[in-house]
Amino acid sequence: MFQKNVILTGTEFLTINTRPKIPGNARNLNCCVIGSSGSGKTRFWLTPQLLQAYSSYVVVDPKGGTLEQCGAFLQKQGYRVKVFNSIDFSKSMHYNPLAYIRNEADILKFVDTLIANTKGDGKEGDPFWTKAETLLYCALIAYIIFEGPVEDRNLNTLVDMIGGMEVKENDENFMNAVDYMFAGLEKRKPDCFAVKQYKKYKLASGDICSK
Repeated sequence: MFQKNVILTGTEFLTINTRPKIPGNARNLNCCVIGSSGSGKTRFWLTPQLLQAYSSYVVVDPKGGTLEQCGAFLQKQGYRVKVFNSIDFSKSMHYNPLAYIRNEADILKFVDTLIANTKGDGKEGDPFWTKAETLLYCALIAYIIFEGPVEDRNLNTLVDMIGGMEVKENDENFMNAVDYMFAGLEKRKPDCFAVKQYKKYKLASGDICSK
């Protein structure tokens, strides 16, 4: 029967049961499908698997054709179809990593990941700058998560805060909007994580603050 099997050909199937009654029949479920463009890899192999609707699926669909053909069917079968479209953001579901932050350790993990994936392919720069960047991001994100309203806990707020960090090199006493925010927070919670991180960042030279 077709149901709950990996379809290999019109007559051959591979059970998805990894613990069959006869242990000797157990197989892994990896399949390698090779074919030139237009040879039917999607139409004759992928689509029949999806139409069985017996499992969870992650599908790379660069042309959007599989979503168009199978998306509505899977929804009728009770599936939640989620779409990540990196070309047309208006057709993509969105992901807010800040929604998963619960404590200071989560902030540090996120900032380390963010910096590691945005530094480009060039040579490793001076760690001094990376430490300063880490301190700043930790401070801003901690403020957003622990002090901001729920609707502002997203990367847009982080970008807005960074954009509000105006610096005047000829005026060391100049305070921008973010400086005032942290000054107010320090009066309320002088020992909180966000304030400590921001004070460490501000101890750096004025040149860092202008980067």
